[in-house]
Amino acid sequence: MLKDRVWLQSFFEDFGKKPSRAWLVLLIFTLALQILSIWNLELSGRDSPRVAGIAREMAVTSNYLIPRLNGEDFLEYPPLGYWPIALTLSMSEKPPDFLALLPIILLGTGTVLITFLIGKELAGERIGLMAGFILSTMPAFISYHRHFRVDPALLFFITLSLYGFVAGYNASPSPLPSPLEGEGKVGGKRVLFIALFYLGMAGAFLSKGIIGAAIPLGTVVVFLIIKKDLTAIIKLLLRPEFLLFLLPVLLWVVGVWRFEGLDIIKEVIRQSLWRFLSPSADHAKPFYYYFTRVFLTPMPWTLLLLVLLWYRWGPTHSKEPLPHGTLLRFALVWSLIVFVGLSLASAKRTLYLGPIYPPFALLAAIGWDRIREKFPGLKRRELYGLLVMFLVIIGAHLLFIIPSERKESLRAVFEAVSSQRTDSPIYLVNPSETTRGASFFYLGKRIPVLNEQDLLLGKFEDLPGTTLVIDSLCDDNQLLSNLRSKGYSLILQKKKYGKEAGICVYSNSS
Repeated sequence: MLKDRVWLQSFFEDFGKKPSRAWLVLLIFTLALQILSIWNLELSGRDSPRVAGIAREMAVTSNYLIPRLNGEDFLEYPPLGYWPIALTLSMSEKPPDFLALLPIILLGTGTVLITFLIGKELAGERIGLMAGFILSTMPAFISYHRHFRVDPALLFFITLSLYGFVAGYNASPSPLPSPLEGEGKVGGKRVLFIALFYLGMAGAFLSKGIIGAAIPLGTVVVFLIIKKDLTAIIKLLLRPEFLLFLLPVLLWVVGVWRFEGLDIIKEVIRQSLWRFLSPSADHAKPFYYYFTRVFLTPMPWTLLLLVLLWYRWGPTHSKEPLPHGTLLRFALVWSLIVFVGLSLASAKRTLYLGPIYPPFALLAAIGWDRIREKFPGLKRRELYGLLVMFLVIIGAHLLFIIPSERKESLRAVFEAVSSQRTDSPIYLVNPSETTRGASFFYLGKRIPVLNEQDLLLGKFEDLPGTTLVIDSLCDDNQLLSNLRSKGYSLILQKKKYGKEAGICVYSNSS
């Protein structure tokens, strides 16, 4: 017992002697937290069924160039964000929801470990580990990786790109020398890290478009301007590793042009610019939308950021330079680039704040470091606090959040469709993107779509055993009376998420 207590007390103090233990404990902690947070979870919400359906269609059709939703091109984003899910789904003919969620939590775990590496590179292993634990226990970060979205891939590649820059910058005897300088082991490491910066940026771009390149590039440029290192900006952009950003992007463009034509590329670019510039874009909100959310979303760890700001700029602040100044400047620049960029964009959702979570975790780690230095007794209780947080978070998910979200799952709808055991036609009537995605995910094939008029006029194959999945029209008495007069009966009715109308299944099977 005494030995365990001594180990707990020294854990945050002695990384230099056992560096492998730090990242391994963080890895196990984060993976356990992420896996338990999705245990027994099914597709729910608006985004998850759509993204899962697109990924399943990629896996079934082996077309990884063009995202498609129930057979129709879905060109909001490039395809890379769907690939991890699609590759996992290709492992099974009838994949469970958990299998599809697995790559999402692996991306989240990777983001935590890379955040740890950034903190370690700029401020030492203790700060990096604190940042990793803070990020992994941030409720908004956990929620970010509990649903099918392309955003976890975007966040992973942005964080990876910025780690490449940080490590390459630190490896330089002089900041970012030209490719001919620094030959040898250090020069080789620098080349690899700068290559990682550009490859990560390419991955972020191919996950969600222009914003994926804008955030890491903007962060690096502004950081170097603050450092008064303007020549490093020029050297960085002129390095041959820049081709590692261009090459993957060009390969995708050429592939799409070769098989589908350039109109699709133009549409992807138009969609990205439209969401950024158009006041009529989906989720358009005023510029001040994030002003409060940027502090509320990372709670409770925002409190540590306030402690840091008070320590640095409050009326009783010390005149001595704040420790870890480079990390402080880098994380502040990263946060501000995300905040300003997202505030300028027309389309706004709290979800889009994801890229601000790692820099907030890094800043919170510095704030916690200030507190633990002022109150040394806290050092002996840090791991106990993490254990309590782990149990509270997992308890909340297993007992309350997951059961609540399962009520919104559409699995029962398509299990009812499959249970008809007939080769007769299946149709989606007035389907939302959510229903179309869930349809392909659970049935593994494209389902023809009808509108309300088609149904009323009988413009479909009305064969014995025909099944109709009717979305948002379950309260249309004229439509349902018409169906009943043709011999259709209600198989299942399910309320959808929020206040939206329900979804019902009708069949004329005897």
